[in-house]
Amino acid sequence: MRNMGRAAPPRQVERTLLQLTTALAFGAVLAFLWAGWYNQDMAMVAGMAGPAIVTAMGASMLITDRDHLLPVLFTAAVVIVIQNRALGNIDLSNASLVPLVTIGITGAFFIHARWVVPYIVSYSTLVFASRLWWPASDVQILQAVLVTISVAFGTALLSWIRREFEHREKRHRNLFEHAPVSLWEEDFSLVGQALQRLRDDGVEDLEEYLDIHKGEVRRLASLVCVTDANQAAVSLTQRPTRAELLGALNGDRLSDGASEALIPQFMAIWNDEETVATELIGDLGISNIPIEALLVWSAPRVEDALDLTNVIVAIVDITHQRDVERQLHELIRSKDQFVATVSHELRTPLTAIVGISEELSNANGTFSENEKQELIAIIAEQSLDVTRIVDDLLVAASTDTGGLEFISQPVDLAREAAAVLRSVGDTIPIEADDEIAPVLADPTRVRQIVRNLLTNAVRYGGPSIRVVVTEVGDRTTLEVRDNGSPLPQQLRATIFEPYFRASQRSGVTGSVGLGLTVSRQLAHHMGGDLTYDHDGSETVFTLALEKASDRKSPDRKLPVTGYQLPARPVES
Repeated sequence: MRNMGRAAPPRQVERTLLQLTTALAFGAVLAFLWAGWYNQDMAMVAGMAGPAIVTAMGASMLITDRDHLLPVLFTAAVVIVIQNRALGNIDLSNASLVPLVTIGITGAFFIHARWVVPYIVSYSTLVFASRLWWPASDVQILQAVLVTISVAFGTALLSWIRREFEHREKRHRNLFEHAPVSLWEEDFSLVGQALQRLRDDGVEDLEEYLDIHKGEVRRLASLVCVTDANQAAVSLTQRPTRAELLGALNGDRLSDGASEALIPQFMAIWNDEETVATELIGDLGISNIPIEALLVWSAPRVEDALDLTNVIVAIVDITHQRDVERQLHELIRSKDQFVATVSHELRTPLTAIVGISEELSNANGTFSENEKQELIAIIAEQSLDVTRIVDDLLVAASTDTGGLEFISQPVDLAREAAAVLRSVGDTIPIEADDEIAPVLADPTRVRQIVRNLLTNAVRYGGPSIRVVVTEVGDRTTLEVRDNGSPLPQQLRATIFEPYFRASQRSGVTGSVGLGLTVSRQLAHHMGGDLTYDHDGSETVFTLALEKASDRKSPDRKLPVTGYQLPARPVES
């Protein structure tokens, strides 16, 4: 019988129908027992033994939580017919009619759609035959036909109801289980009762009451019972099984954010509202995973009252979106600050260039030749500052778009450093041996890196600055050292990020915050690296590049250790 096309309806549907069947059969048995006892008809009382046994079987199925009803139904029909035949009393067929019809119609709930017609034919035949098993008059035959038609119609009707019920339940479960957002079925009935008691005690403003009595939120939270959760909820909480999500909430474990998110839900019950949306920030009390989420609470309305036994709570995790929003806001703030800094840093040298140029143009011989040379040197120096800023911006833009080009040739790091110092007129010592191997790099990009490192040392480093060129394994390194204070440990990983600026030195113009970023990117593009360290006495920025295959230095005319370029005129 179990494999007779049985379409296993949802477990709760079977249990509900089994309860209904048992109740109807039990009611019929009691009614006929009472009728037989009242009329002193012991034959009728005896005839109820079979239906009573079958009813007991159904009750035992409920108690033992079994779900195979169809075999019991057919057993019941056969027991009733055989019993009545054995008693040999035609009147007992009337007593068996009600349980037979009830059992047959109820069986339609448990038959697959394609087996409904054969079931109706076979069971109707059984009822009709049992009715005619005794000598029957024409009226009784007509009565048997009508009963058989009633069984067939009732069976077909209940079979259709069962299929519709099953399809709706399956659709609901499918939508619930496979929803892309976290869905929870929760029972708020105890919360509703607790809130009603508060109202009866004279509480008028629940929000104010909960604000004063902080512990009430967690007490009410403990009355909420999670009855089901979908797979998305399991994934959200990262729990191994769904069972760990079910049961009463632990109010003491809820984060402050989760407690705050419960208050609008309690207010919805208090104000008889079907739905409410709020934000949740913090862990859910089930796992220790902090999240930011949008929470939607919804309770169905049944007969003009909220059904708090089947509340649906949807939790949409928006942690990633909020992180992106914060990053976007920070990027916008950084860009705004960057534009302001670039404008300021460009305006400072350009103001000097424009002002001095106008003075020279309108001088009419009032400046001496030495004064003119000093002013022209200042224009050149300020122009180099503008060039440095523009170079960094162009490199940053080209790197983002992938349009940065390099040439590769042997480069003498000490020589390129000397060229940079010579162009700015700085007195900074360069320490290098005669036999330092050249590196394979782009000389223009190397000078840009050295210029940025020296500018960074002047802006943020100590007063004593030096450049050291040496060999380390298969690489040649250029170190820019100063005796400034070390960076805090938490800032060492961020100094190479775009638009980062360390604390500003008084009297020195602001930095765009791209120099170190661009320098490291250029070093990486040339197969090297740029790092920061502090050896306890000096800050050290190290540019390391691979040696060229030819170890002979290309026409270097650089003095040995201790070389110093002419001092730049000190500005007042």
